[in-house]
Amino acid sequence: MVVASKSHRDQATDDYIARYQVRDMTSAGSSLKFCLVASGEADLYPRLGRTMEWDTAAGDAVLRGAGGHVVRFDDHQPLAYGKPGWDNPFFIAYAPGVQLK
Repeated sequence: MVVASKSHRDQATDDYIARYQVRDMTSAGSSLKFCLVASGEADLYPRLGRTMEWDTAAGDAVLRGAGGHVVRFDDHQPLAYGKPGWDNPFFIAYAPGVQLK
């Protein structure tokens, strides 16, 4: 199961999602997407669009607390906070056991 932005989805996001065998897909608000992954209702949330730290911090904390991960899209390093300007790079939030491609 993949969650993705409905209003901010683009071809790059669709191309990334196409790497996986996707059973189903749904759209939801930013924080809710993290919570769907944290609760096990979704496995993957790729975000290839602009977000700010305040858009992701709470959902990121919930997901990491549930054993999930939030990593940069480009190098799969953990998403960091306290960056100058507070802009996030593109990222992938995913459930335990998911192997990123």
